[in-house]
Amino acid sequence: MNHLKSDDPKSMYFQSYDRVLNALWPTKFSSYFLETTYGKTYIIESGDLLSPPLILLHGAKMSSTMWYPNVAEWSKQYRVICVDIVGDKNKSILEKQFLDRLSYATWLNELLESLQIDKTNIVGISYGALHTVNFLTFFPHKVNKAVIMSPAATYIPFNREFYTYAMGLVSNEVGVKNFLKWIFNDRHTVNSHIEQQLIAGMQWKTEAPTQKATQAKQAFPYIFMDDELAEIQTQLLLLLGEKEVMYDPLEAYNRAKNSSPHITVEIIKGVGHLLSMEKPVQVNKRVLSFSNN
Repeated sequence: MNHLKSDDPKSMYFQSYDRVLNALWPTKFSSYFLETTYGKTYIIESGDLLSPPLILLHGAKMSSTMWYPNVAEWSKQYRVICVDIVGDKNKSILEKQFLDRLSYATWLNELLESLQIDKTNIVGISYGALHTVNFLTFFPHKVNKAVIMSPAATYIPFNREFYTYAMGLVSNEVGVKNFLKWIFNDRHTVNSHIEQQLIAGMQWKTEAPTQKATQAKQAFPYIFMDDELAEIQTQLLLLLGEKEVMYDPLEAYNRAKNSSPHITVEIIKGVGHLLSMEKPVQVNKRVLSFSNN
């Protein structure tokens, strides 16, 4: 068995991840890995196994731990399954490179099959919201309702400022702090355990599988075409933050509001990109009211 040194970057990241769960996760949970074609997927699960399933897909680099302000309320009514997206910075292990949008959707469908879930509600934020919309274009019959918050690209491109801060994020601790300051301004202070997990994640330089894949082939970020969005029959709730900095929220609102037959688009005042962390009480209630109707 390989034992990681305590100062090994991977070990340091896993320790920071576990500290978030131990310090902040507000309810009982189980955690486990599921095998898929694309690697081992780490799951954090809370709630009654007999309750309806609710899949949560996190934002890029944040991992499933970002859902700590939301899981207690949602798990009262749902079997909440927080998924560490394979290929992102978290506990999941990428073993085969994603080559196109279908491969991403296939990975998520394999998870649902392993979990023996025929149909589910999904909540995704940022990168996770992009995954959610992508999944709906390939496996719409597997989703009852979906909530997408601050989707990465999806409706309109990122602005140039995003790439400046995103590049800084991966460089060092200062870059992480500057990124968080840009995202939240003075509205919200990120919990120190979450901040340390992000910093540890940037210090852990993961290596992708040897199989080559260009960014174009990997397909994300992606702006969905009008006809793709128009074909989505699923009931959708899109939540955008008034203080969004990655793109113009009004432009995204206008593109999205009539894009799909059953979409509801709302702008939440006074919050930015990671609105589920900034205003969890309001977001928790809105997600439940939409999901339960």
